[in-house]
Amino acid sequence: MRPSSPFEPLNKVLMKTHTPAAWGCILVLLLMPNLFAAIADPVPSQSQPNVLLILTDDQGFGDAGFQGNPHLKTPHLDALAASGVRFTDFIASPTCSPTRAALMTGRHEFRSSVTHTIEGRSLLRAGLPTMADAFKKAGYRTGIFGKWHLGETSLFHPNDRGFDHALLIGGGGVAQTPDYWGSTMFDPYLQENGEWKPFKGYMTDIFVSEAQRWIEKDKKPWFCYIPLNSPHGPHQISDEWAAPYRAMGLKEEVAKFYGMIANIDAQVGKLLESFAKKGLDRNTVVIFMGDNGSSMADFSGGLRGSKACPYQGGVRVPAVFSWKGRFPAGSTVNTLAGMYDVLPTLGEACGLDLSKFPKTDGRSLLPILLAGKQPAAWTDRTIPMHVARWPSGTTVDKLPFKSSSIRNQRYSLVNGKELYDLQADPGESKDISKENPEVSESLRTTYLDWWNGVKDDALALQPLFMGRPGQGPVELTLMDWQPSRITKEPLNGGAGCSQEVVKAWISGGKAAGVDGATGGWMMHNETAGNYELEIRQHPVGVGDDTPFSEGEATLDIGGKNFAQKIAKGDVVVRMNVEIPAGDLFFEPLISGQRPSGKPQGAYFCRIAPVAAGTKK
Repeated sequence: MRPSSPFEPLNKVLMKTHTPAAWGCILVLLLMPNLFAAIADPVPSQSQPNVLLILTDDQGFGDAGFQGNPHLKTPHLDALAASGVRFTDFIASPTCSPTRAALMTGRHEFRSSVTHTIEGRSLLRAGLPTMADAFKKAGYRTGIFGKWHLGETSLFHPNDRGFDHALLIGGGGVAQTPDYWGSTMFDPYLQENGEWKPFKGYMTDIFVSEAQRWIEKDKKPWFCYIPLNSPHGPHQISDEWAAPYRAMGLKEEVAKFYGMIANIDAQVGKLLESFAKKGLDRNTVVIFMGDNGSSMADFSGGLRGSKACPYQGGVRVPAVFSWKGRFPAGSTVNTLAGMYDVLPTLGEACGLDLSKFPKTDGRSLLPILLAGKQPAAWTDRTIPMHVARWPSGTTVDKLPFKSSSIRNQRYSLVNGKELYDLQADPGESKDISKENPEVSESLRTTYLDWWNGVKDDALALQPLFMGRPGQGPVELTLMDWQPSRITKEPLNGGAGCSQEVVKAWISGGKAAGVDGATGGWMMHNETAGNYELEIRQHPVGVGDDTPFSEGEATLDIGGKNFAQKIAKGDVVVRMNVEIPAGDLFFEPLISGQRPSGKPQGAYFCRIAPVAAGTKK
């Protein structure tokens, strides 16, 4: 016997009733639950929306066609902007890692102890939940394709921060020291879930095509984060992309920079076209943003400054939110908004549970996005900014206002003293602080209240972790060095984050004005025991090992000294050391390598536990 249908009583009524009025009543009864649901829920009820979040690197406010750039052609990004809501006053942090920390946590980056892109100050504090954690908890697949720049090792890697799948460059850019040695934008090596693999093609194309492949392999809802490393330098791009801008008479680096953005535009267009063909565009939130002010600033859109400065040209970025059928197409909004608004916005739009997150500094932009304009009840706010990047060890009294600003909808107070009316003077050309002392003082007081609430977290340095159960070896690079506690040698502005600089040093030459460097890592060891150190001039497994000169490697841990002689021609220095549990500063020094006679630090170091009973 066939099972009875839940609609069987209705079927009997329909068989006996044929009048239009009866049919109309029945139709209303059937639709009533959906009508009430639509009224109760500000977002139309449907399956969980997918989320595509694209963040480009160093693409500032004026670096897109839809932002009025007279040279740059970005037809696909222009179409995306026309399909949704474009913010004209969207604030990022002044540099890479800080913006990413604010985006992932919904809080100002200082609360997560992220104040730089190097020196161990780009590490997103262990234990803090991330946007990816929230999506994963809600049943989403989570993937990242591009530049993470919030830590490379255990507890900081994206696979430890909520991402199921991670395809990455190392560090903050191609050919930085954590990146694959000798890699370029062409046919690069990329790290896939912790393993370096060769890929064919141009890096931006690879990230987007691999993201598309990952999206299409499963029907579950997904959160796809594509933080491209382009157009950040090195400006490597095929001539077909740069040539049109070179023909306009633009400088070579500008032509390459614009060519990289034009390539991004084409890849975004390709991805969104695939969504349309497969019907994914109907239930996907698409967000496109820059991560800080332009590094090139050929066209600033009338704003003052560029990347890594507190003026609007350093922090205002392109920002587009599109959701077909939900966010009104062609909307332009002038409301002040920022990076840490993205998490609460997606939390509300996607039904994410953020109850375990620390209190956000942001607010949900969903009411603006659904209306395509600022609601009447929307209140003004302030957004503080600080370039940070202070030299490690700087005393707190020198930090509060240097390279800082604080915004509300109308005014910006820069460095604690310069006041600009952004409505009358968007280019910040006329300081009006003397004419408006009450406005200056109000913003200054608000800024100091904020600073006093975040300074302890901002100055807290994060250790790298080792000895965790099942962790395996730790790969350390000089990009995460803290300044030497033995030689007191300064880190020279992060020169050691560049592979080219290190290559010059290990070849006996000078770069960045010096012939080498020293430094060490803040570590937290969870398991006391015997560990083997491998120290090299560059990472293991990349061929053409550069040998050491004759010398000696030394290490002091908790007052216990370890030493290992180095023979000329050795390509690896191995040391067997006892490392106690707890916090320690890990600073191997190597003699006999620098022409100046100064000691050299361990540029690349691998630490692995020695199994019990193993003889070394």
